[in-house]
Amino acid sequence: MTNFQDIMNKFQVNGEVTDVHPLGHGHVNHTFEVVCGGEHYVVQEINHILFKYPVEVVNNQFLVTEYLREKIAAEGGDPDRETLTFLRTKDENQLLQTEDGAYYRVYRMIEQGVEAAKPSTKDEVYEAAAVVGLFQHRLIGFDESQLSYTFPRLHDMQKCIRRLLDALRADICSRTADCQEQIRFVLDRSEQLHEISAGLESGKIPRRVAHNDAGYTNVLLDEETGKAICMLDLDTVMPGSSLYDFGELVRAGAATVTEYDKSGDVELNLDFYRSTLEGYLKYMGHHLTNREKELLSYSVWLMAMEKGINYLSDYLEGDRNIRDFSEEKQNLFATVNQFYLVLDIEDKMDQMQEIVKEVGMSL
Repeated sequence: MTNFQDIMNKFQVNGEVTDVHPLGHGHVNHTFEVVCGGEHYVVQEINHILFKYPVEVVNNQFLVTEYLREKIAAEGGDPDRETLTFLRTKDENQLLQTEDGAYYRVYRMIEQGVEAAKPSTKDEVYEAAAVVGLFQHRLIGFDESQLSYTFPRLHDMQKCIRRLLDALRADICSRTADCQEQIRFVLDRSEQLHEISAGLESGKIPRRVAHNDAGYTNVLLDEETGKAICMLDLDTVMPGSSLYDFGELVRAGAATVTEYDKSGDVELNLDFYRSTLEGYLKYMGHHLTNREKELLSYSVWLMAMEKGINYLSDYLEGDRNIRDFSEEKQNLFATVNQFYLVLDIEDKMDQMQEIVKEVGMSL
């Protein structure tokens, strides 16, 4: 059992631990709210099976949040509220490694902040998108060469497809027979998956600092007002494309149900899509190139495809990347859900492109 007093004693925190309880919606890291010395902190045990470079992950987080703190202060904002504040250990390390090989980080909990769940109104969608856009906007001047690629080739669809094919060949759990239709779905679209990665390689799409997992649940909301406060879960912050953040935000926030819904009734809410565009482009509209604007709708399709392919690979590999699991076929259900979303996006692509033009003209 984790001894949180021992952990907190190692960080630059004073006082006795008086309360601990699990926190958050994620399945990757183990996250807890810890009250120590009357102050509230977030303590996370990093999943070092998935994140193979935890030292570099946390170093990226310190570099980005310390830059953001300076930027926010210069703008007259509140750095303690508008970005995360990570704590160092008493040995001045950014991360604690315990004798049993676990890795822990600690940051201050933001008062009245709650993790976002599924949005229910256009205003909620707009708020989240504005925070993502503001996050990217504030990092435009950051020197991305300082950051490590902590999750190598994340969003590289060639790697994504190769992983799926390797899982199919290995078939370690004898599950391939369960998902022939889903496999064909991917192969039929495999040539359409590389627009953004090819653009990054050629320089036609600028490489920017991105969150790289900008789903709606990675936005912190004010418990009383419902206003978005800042971005959470900065594990994947590194150089990439702004489009990946936008596409993931829409995929997660504008779909009518979450990926774990089994009904097959998932659709893209076009009103939520418009609100996401309006919030995001408020801060990023004047930064994006024409090519990036052309690919905004495509990025939503791509993120749904990527999610579906990754869920399918997870299923074929035996669900080894997920710690907390509700049932054996959870990843397969999520795969089917995402591919239904892909089909709906394909049906609505012309409408989505028209909305991009309309919102862009109003900026």
